Amino acid sequence: MVRIGIVGTNYISEWFLAATKRTGGKVDPVAVYSRTQERADEFAQQQDIPLAFSDYGQMIEAVDAVYIASPTSAHRLQALQAIESGKHVLVEKTMGASLAEEQEIFQAAKSRGLIAMEAMRHLHTPHQQIIRDALTKIGAIRYAQVQMLQYSGRYDKFREGEILNAFRPELGNAAIVDIGVYSLEFALDLFGEPESFTGAGVFLSNGFEGSGTIQFTYDSMIADVSYSKIVQGVNPTAIHGEDGTLTVNYIGEPSRIELHRRDRTEVLLDLASADSSGELKRPGVSGQFIQAPPAHQSDQMHHELLTFAAAIESGTIDPRWEKITLAARGIMDRQLSVG
Repeated sequence: MVRIGIVGTNYISEWFLAATKRTGGKVDPVAVYSRTQERADEFAQQQDIPLAFSDYGQMIEAVDAVYIASPTSAHRLQALQAIESGKHVLVEKTMGASLAEEQEIFQAAKSRGLIAMEAMRHLHTPHQQIIRDALTKIGAIRYAQVQMLQYSGRYDKFREGEILNAFRPELGNAAIVDIGVYSLEFALDLFGEPESFTGAGVFLSNGFEGSGTIQFTYDSMIADVSYSKIVQGVNPTAIHGEDGTLTVNYIGEPSRIELHRRDRTEVLLDLASADSSGELKRPGVSGQFIQAPPAHQSDQMHHELLTFAAAIESGTIDPRWEKITLAARGIMDRQLSVG
């Protein structure tokens, strides 16, 4: 069992706590940290967490590992402090505010024989494995259109003239960082790092990057990776091979995956009609091809926790996760620098 402490008391931390209950006791949330003791105590009482701290150093000493769900700008220092104290770290996406920050976190963990991992939930799910396996059935892949287009509820305020934190460029939560990371890491997981890439972004009146697209070029294929916080997508992600096309309705948490051959269509995942009580069931999810924020992220979040716990137990982690994290952050940095 990994005794883990939580940094942050927002809704993401609530999802995380729900996810720990699905790990079969492998991850036990025993402490929470907040900047004020009052808020730490309140959250601990609400979520039935034994220990509450407003001193980060004290919380670190009480746990085996730390889950960091604070704003991205705080990730580096909090991760490094935990690592220096001999604790493993699971850091919410994106792991750092720059490629250099992420490299520093990974190197610090390696130097002390610890596990550092980015919390990128969709890459660790059975759904993603279904997609990986299906790629072998569509022949040589020639073109992919990967989409994560999500209209932020806070954008209405921006359009009315009020700029909330979700749309302040100085906070480092541009669309590519907040939403685009899902598209980027999905593509990097399936296709690897591109030989080259070019991109363009849509910037709002205050300089905030609200939407964008990046084209990955490989030796024998092209992938267009799109993301947004200011428009809502209605089309599925589509991966086109010479022998068929794979469609995924929402890459963050798929509820429908289809394999389209020339003469027939095979449904590989349909949560709307699932009638078992297994991991792939989630009642009430539409099977339509429409991108929408998932209703219950914690339904799939526990898979990343199981990967993290297994890495701690074995003392090693698949290097592909670090490689994907760093590749995505490097692309983000370059995309934002162009803007």
